[in-house]
Amino acid sequence: MILNVIILFMGSHTAVASDTLFPGQSISGSETLVSENGIFELGFFSPSGMKHYLGIRYKNLSRNNPITFWLGNKIPITNFPNVTLYIGAGELYIEELGSVLWTSNSTRNESVTAVAVILNNGNFVVRDQLNTSMVTWQSFDHPADKLLPGAWLGWDMVIGSNILLTLSKPPYNCTLMIDQTRKRGFIMLIDGHDKYLGTFPDWMVTYEENGSLVRLNDPGITNDIEFMKLQLGQVSLLKWLDNATISGWQPVWSYPSSCKVSAFYCGAFGICTSTGTCKCIDGFSPAEPNEWELGHFVSGCSRIIPSNCQSAVSTDSFVLVDNLQGLPYNPQGVMAATSEECRAICLSQCYCAAYSYHSGCKIWYSMLLNLTLADNPPYTEIYMRIGSPNKNRMHTLVFILIFGSIAVILIMLMMLLIYKKRSSCVAIQAKMEGFLAVYSYAQLKKATRNFSDRLGEGSFGSVFKGTIAGSTIVAVKKLKGLGHTEKQFRTEVQTVGMIQHTNLVRLLGFCAGGTRRLLVYEYMPNGSLDSHLFSETSRVLSWNLRLQIVIGIARGLVYLHEECRDSIIHCDIKPENILLNAELCPKIADFGMAKLLGREFNAALTTIRGTIGYLAPEWISGQPITHKADVYSFGVVLFEIISGRRSTKKIRYGNHRYFPLYAAAKVNEGDVLCLLDDRLEGNASLKELDVACRVACWCIQDDEIHRPSMRQVIHMLEGVVDVELPPIPVSFLNLMDGYDSDIYSIEV
Repeated sequence: MILNVIILFMGSHTAVASDTLFPGQSISGSETLVSENGIFELGFFSPSGMKHYLGIRYKNLSRNNPITFWLGNKIPITNFPNVTLYIGAGELYIEELGSVLWTSNSTRNESVTAVAVILNNGNFVVRDQLNTSMVTWQSFDHPADKLLPGAWLGWDMVIGSNILLTLSKPPYNCTLMIDQTRKRGFIMLIDGHDKYLGTFPDWMVTYEENGSLVRLNDPGITNDIEFMKLQLGQVSLLKWLDNATISGWQPVWSYPSSCKVSAFYCGAFGICTSTGTCKCIDGFSPAEPNEWELGHFVSGCSRIIPSNCQSAVSTDSFVLVDNLQGLPYNPQGVMAATSEECRAICLSQCYCAAYSYHSGCKIWYSMLLNLTLADNPPYTEIYMRIGSPNKNRMHTLVFILIFGSIAVILIMLMMLLIYKKRSSCVAIQAKMEGFLAVYSYAQLKKATRNFSDRLGEGSFGSVFKGTIAGSTIVAVKKLKGLGHTEKQFRTEVQTVGMIQHTNLVRLLGFCAGGTRRLLVYEYMPNGSLDSHLFSETSRVLSWNLRLQIVIGIARGLVYLHEECRDSIIHCDIKPENILLNAELCPKIADFGMAKLLGREFNAALTTIRGTIGYLAPEWISGQPITHKADVYSFGVVLFEIISGRRSTKKIRYGNHRYFPLYAAAKVNEGDVLCLLDDRLEGNASLKELDVACRVACWCIQDDEIHRPSMRQVIHMLEGVVDVELPPIPVSFLNLMDGYDSDIYSIEV
């Protein structure tokens, strides 16, 4: 048998005053071992309040968080008070009422002086008491569906075994293994036959060629709490968030990266829409709302009304889902002559979730996976099973709805009267599609204390800090120069409000009263990227963090360019428009301005407001603007993130030179280390630096045809594809030809 490990954040246990289990000692019941650094504890924990399992959890995370994360365990403990874990003759044992349930069965040299220790990285090891380097067994060799930083996957020559991540979720199972033919490549198998190929990014894992292992990197100086999690059809690196506004696990990296790549991204009963966002099928709601808020949808959806198929006469019903792109995953064919007979077969089986009849009956058990709405016909249709309330319950619901509605109406009238009298800063209780709040100018004026706390000023207006709904901190942008009618503005804001992505600043509401136009955004406590790159007093961003920021920006642009219903060109990508949240996750701001204001407004403002250094050549030449204009701006910003200096400033290197020209020349010479921010003191992966510099140089090519798409940029940065040496842009060469070879300067 194999011991597996658990991470859990609930329950009350008694800590043993040691991280070590010595021969003759044991832990039982609610006792735990605690790592020396106090971060991890090992004991018998229960995910459901019934059966217990041997496992490990983060000791100091909030016990009030209802989400439980397991790294696996297949040995349920039925008699919790009488279960014991002890070590003897170099082996671990779990014993319950005198019966041995499990042993570690170490194949390495046994030691009578062996002890069991929970290490500071969460690894539970059996090692020699005197020679601590002699490890005979460790939990990191036997993961189930999760991986802690420092743990590994792949072929381990020491134990002679292929270490995998496995998830069993009947009737499905999923396996993640390292692809030995591709560096940092992995294979995801669903039910042993559906194969998906992916690649881990450089910053996330370390490749150990001698053992064909991939090790999950530690977050480093950020001290973030992270781990890798395999779920059905998706693998993610999750980071723990716990601040004043939100608490939960946020995906830092996922494969697939969106539901447009694979609709497994949306989880069970989740469906991928034409805009690339996940939603629940009618009759279902998010199973973990907090995770959906953080952009992690793989937990899927659950029934709003439970099925009552166990009753003598089932009152379950079916709803038609008729605009799908193909059938959901894993249909089961059954014999049925008609659609009615197919329906009856599904209704007679409790675990039947849906059926479809097209020249044959197909049914789905337990859950529906890999659902995508079709953009164009032909459409596929299925009939989804939903629970139906019984008559008594229906009468009760009708009664509650009628009297509840009356009460709500009375309360709303009273609140509106109070709002009118006091000019409250709380949003009017009217919501538009996209769940945007509508504010009056007086409310936002009061929320921002008469617009007194200015956060910054951009091309489209000034931004002020404010507080709404008592304690929620927001950023309020006062737009200027708008000629839109109120109706048109509302319509366009609705569209922008529907656009949500981890790397885009979220729009919360707006004001469209008279000639005033204001937008209310989520507040980014770490400000804009420029304040971290170019300020001498700011914290120096590490290379790994810079690379994560770059990839986050790229993902946000991919969403705008390719995954929205209407492709959006940002038109003003620059460090001032990249904001950082409390965890330094990058979020693109002002992405809706291009849609709200139109190209002409953006072109004028970006020229007038002094960001000409980020503009693609086609802005100046008057050629048609495409999403490749954003790619050019991204390339300039990427050079700035690498170097920590403004691209528009002159630098001294023998002669005065325009930095992108200097950088392009150094990339061609193969001397990229000189482009790295001096404050990093060379602490960066030379290979990653070379790739990033090459990507930046490809992005700033004169002809948009030669620039990659943002999706290709991500593939290059994550090592999915090789990056060839880019040419120096022709316009740069012309600049060099136009000046004396000994002394020249470019004024900006």
